[in-house]
Amino acid sequence: MSLDRPDPALVTRLLSRYVPVHLSVALDHLAEGDRRALGKLVDAAAWIDRIYWKQRSDVGGRLKERLAGLRDAHSRDLERLLALNFGPWDEFDGGRPFWGNHERPPGGALYPADLTREELDGYLARHPGERPGLLSRTTLIRRRGQDLVAVAYTDAYKDELAHAAAALREAADLATHAPFRAFLRARAEDLVAGTLARSDALWIDATESPIDIAIGPYEVYDDALLGLKTSYEATIMLRHPLSERLREFRAMAPELERRLPGAAPADARRRVEIGVYDVVHVGGLTNMGGKAVAAMLPNDERVRTDVGARLLLFRNVISAKFEPILKALAARALRGDQLELVREEAFLDHTLLHEMAHALSSGLVRRGDGPTETTVNEALRERYSTIEECRADLLGLVFLFGVARQSSDASAAAVTFVANSVRALRFGAGDDYSRAAAVILTYLLRGGGIKPDADGRLSVDTDAVQGIATRGDYEAAGALLADLGSVPAEIQRILPGFTDIPIDLEFVLDSSARGL
Repeated sequence: MSLDRPDPALVTRLLSRYVPVHLSVALDHLAEGDRRALGKLVDAAAWIDRIYWKQRSDVGGRLKERLAGLRDAHSRDLERLLALNFGPWDEFDGGRPFWGNHERPPGGALYPADLTREELDGYLARHPGERPGLLSRTTLIRRRGQDLVAVAYTDAYKDELAHAAAALREAADLATHAPFRAFLRARAEDLVAGTLARSDALWIDATESPIDIAIGPYEVYDDALLGLKTSYEATIMLRHPLSERLREFRAMAPELERRLPGAAPADARRRVEIGVYDVVHVGGLTNMGGKAVAAMLPNDERVRTDVGARLLLFRNVISAKFEPILKALAARALRGDQLELVREEAFLDHTLLHEMAHALSSGLVRRGDGPTETTVNEALRERYSTIEECRADLLGLVFLFGVARQSSDASAAAVTFVANSVRALRFGAGDDYSRAAAVILTYLLRGGGIKPDADGRLSVDTDAVQGIATRGDYEAAGALLADLGSVPAEIQRILPGFTDIPIDLEFVLDSSARGL
């Protein structure tokens, strides 16, 4: 790997694609115990951040150490860019290295750098008894001579997890909400034990706490080899009063589920708890590349089926993205008379229903008369995340049309959805949201839902609503992505006109979140 620093002009250009956002929040309404507990949660998130640096690559951490203590302007800018990507690879350019020429392995440091899917499949065929360990969502795969071995996350990150757990226990001693205190103590135990099931159930019951945290290995976005291994993340939040207004969406969940293609009878045990939050602090995967506007957790399909899930809507992140990014982009991409239909409320509501769509399916592949023991994630492997984002995006739009009370609401839903798909497309070819956006835009162009005008601007047919569902068919998923996954020519022509519009946010973390 070349150690020559990248050109300062390149670093400046890449940083210009982010809007710095200070996650400043008012804490004066919190009880003293909750303010002090926030500081302990921030400490836990810092240890999660250390784990994610290790998961992301063996290279990023070494480059980060090279910059430690250097205070010249170029070093500070390079340190910011490195932190935004957790390594020397540009997330918005398909992972192209901006420092050196070292390509990131598809699975980062989750697998041996030279391991291929074909080699792993062959090894599993010869050693079927090792399959559960090697394909676990929470193990690393390493070489030991001629063998492949599974290394539990709890062993690989033992020290970091112990410190994170200690911080959670300290937060539990300070927090005011009893169910949240119970969750924190259970999550501290689960982090070091390697299973989140017990604390996930307690977390779903802790929705009324004024402070909150989602912490653990959740998403599989970073695993481009198999799409199975989870990455650590932490998001610290304050509950927002809008949570009460959105309770009506939760009441609609059973009816929305019945509308799903091939839906099974509703399970009375399952529920979706909806909350609106302001993000206070983040760590790990949550702080890499494009920043999430919402999350549906836990991700374990079996926990969702047995217990339920929580939908977290990040109000301050949605607001931060709307004017400088989504609205600015729509002003250049859409027909002028449709610009007023791009609305923050439609952006927020579709985000909510997109995440709800993630939860409104069992997550188990259905064959014949019922579900199998195989999850959709296991069946689709590295294709899962892209297909799942397509499904949630379009089902979320179908749901939004279904709940729109006026035709203007439906029109705003459609136009805002198209503008947001163009926004997601700019995350780069290596991003699951971007690949999903390419599929959706191609699908709508072919179906007449989007039509380019003579000047290249997009005209949205607000009556065109389409849906995509997956049956857990790996080959069919691959065919779908191969057919629709390239950026349509009609969209490629307008993308160069957005180069001066930021792509996403850079969180500037506020030390006041420590409650000091």
